[in-house]
Amino acid sequence: MKINLKILWLALFPLLLSAQDSKIPLIQTNFMNFDQFYEQVHKQTLARNFVRFRHRIVVSREGYHLLSPKEKESLNNLHALVLVFSKISWFIYFNEQSGVGISTSANSHLQFDIRYYETLRDIGIDGDIKAMCVLPYFDKCILLGYKMF
Repeated sequence: MKINLKILWLALFPLLLSAQDSKIPLIQTNFMNFDQFYEQVHKQTLARNFVRFRHRIVVSREGYHLLSPKEKESLNNLHALVLVFSKISWFIYFNEQSGVGISTSANSHLQFDIRYYETLRDIGIDGDIKAMCVLPYFDKCILLGYKMF
């Protein structure tokens, strides 16, 4: 099953607009199930039938690490997006120029803009995160399902 970009956008757009408090997840029962979305992206990554979001390829973290070096290089050159659903294991650093760096229990090192600091701090160590980042450095991450301020 291929995910339609229009359906993806219609599912994500209300999440970006309806936040009241950064401590409260935006996911509600009538909104997109991120876990199902991740599973679908992962299946399509393994099948090399990549999901596209705003003209960019989206892959799962696990699927990305299973790709050949040549396929990874190709995705890196395209600055594809990677989904990382994991737990925070460590806050690496925080500064106003670089933002917030975290390490996950899946051994990924993610870079978020400074505006996510309070939300990530509130989620805390061992808290679940759902992020979309830019390859190859897993930087320019956005946190899915939470307000950014």
